[in-house]
Amino acid sequence: MLVFAGCKSDPSTPEHWAKRIEGAKGKKEKLKAIEDLRSKHMSPAMLPMLHERLAAEKSAEVKRDIARVLGEARSESSIEPLTNAVVWSPADTDEKGLDKEIATALGNIGSPKATATLVKLLTVKDNYTVLASIDALGELKSPDGFEALNAIASDDSQETFVTKKAIIALGNIGDKRAIPTLVKAMFKERKGVSFYLESSFALYQLGKPAADALLPVLDGSDKEIYEWAAKNNIKEVALQAKSAQVLGDLHDMRAEKALLGMLSPKTEFDDIRAILQGRAADALGRMRAKNAVKPLSALVTDEKTDAGVVRECVFALVRIGAPEGVPALITFLGKAPYWDARDEIMRGITLMGTEKDIPAFDKATADEAKKTEEGCKGEEESHPDCKAGVAEAVKRHVERVKSHKERLIAAGECKGDAACWARKLDDKNDMVRERAAAEVGRGNNAAMAPELFKRLKEQNLDARLSIIQATDWLVNDNAEAMKAAQAILPDLKKQLEDERGKTDFVKINEDLRRLYVRIQRG
Repeated sequence: MLVFAGCKSDPSTPEHWAKRIEGAKGKKEKLKAIEDLRSKHMSPAMLPMLHERLAAEKSAEVKRDIARVLGEARSESSIEPLTNAVVWSPADTDEKGLDKEIATALGNIGSPKATATLVKLLTVKDNYTVLASIDALGELKSPDGFEALNAIASDDSQETFVTKKAIIALGNIGDKRAIPTLVKAMFKERKGVSFYLESSFALYQLGKPAADALLPVLDGSDKEIYEWAAKNNIKEVALQAKSAQVLGDLHDMRAEKALLGMLSPKTEFDDIRAILQGRAADALGRMRAKNAVKPLSALVTDEKTDAGVVRECVFALVRIGAPEGVPALITFLGKAPYWDARDEIMRGITLMGTEKDIPAFDKATADEAKKTEEGCKGEEESHPDCKAGVAEAVKRHVERVKSHKERLIAAGECKGDAACWARKLDDKNDMVRERAAAEVGRGNNAAMAPELFKRLKEQNLDARLSIIQATDWLVNDNAEAMKAAQAILPDLKKQLEDERGKTDFVKINEDLRRLYVRIQRG
């Protein structure tokens, strides 16, 4: 019995699995053996055996599963065996699946030594393999992958989703040679598909070199890009508006003069005026440009200003932190005919004002119930607030006024006390949490940074945006806060991965992605 027990195969040895895989009666048994090894007994000692099996196996499906295991093992020793297993002219689905898995595995291994194989895999006639290779090259961040990816991103004959992936990879690689391609990609549309989201983020990843290229687009001095745009039926307003957005994200103050000019655009078309004013306001707000306070306040209090532009101007004033604009906003609040405008103006007042503004705020909002009743007349079916009935609309609006006012009450309690505002980050009123985050961010106190960091998963969208922006301000202004932020990069990365595809956070997490890049950049 002892002799028999001693002869039993040991599953911790490569020999055991070599015999089990090779001796399997069919493909299903082999796949089962590979999965058992993967899930229970995989170790570095298994790699030479798996390399041999990868070369020896005839089934592309079996090879695919071995490639997956090797990718998860992340050993440079697997690069050559994986390269040798590529089917450069795949004839069926299984062979295409093998190539895709090899590309993914090479990306997972994460070694620049895999770059040459991945670049060659871009030529395989299978989009899934090409996409996996593009993703892998972007993850490797190897400059040797630039030429091939740039060619794909510039090729208008490519499928749009392939182009998008190539743009993303160029941003991840961070080679400034990609800037001309990325700038043009911001303005292109193909088959009704825009590449703005991917290319603007890629340019943000590139930082100052991207800003250097966009400044002449914004101010109109880049004649070459304007000539190219005219030939491709791209409007000048798109060049200015999209450039403004990226420069605002980058907080590049060199753009301030051109952006201030965009607040008073010379155009007879109302829609173009609104686009330019809105994008300029957003960019100036993100830059926290003090010189923009007066023109932004003037736009807010101008009854001719588009409602969307009013919203952007209020956002901008809040970001800048301009309490001197509060009296004008309160005056205009009493005159604003529409609830949507009043709501935005109240938001601006209470995110910037103090307890001293409460009497004036109360006076300006005293007739809200009456204004809501009048506003709902004839709008019972069209306005969402009025559909549930006038009485319900009145109740909702009056309650929202009270919620806005709580920000001013909180300002009276905390004033300039950072610790007090940090405690308000847990207030039951999401509007108060929104203001508390802004106050902590403006306080430039590195000791408060952890209070913001641990609340980046805030569920209320307005409060979360405020926390993201406040964190961005703090790490941008304070070296100690930036140093502390390095420790949260893994948590931020996981949050972005976990929330990918969740529709509630899609838009707001674009700012979270930029915060991640800013902290990475240091």
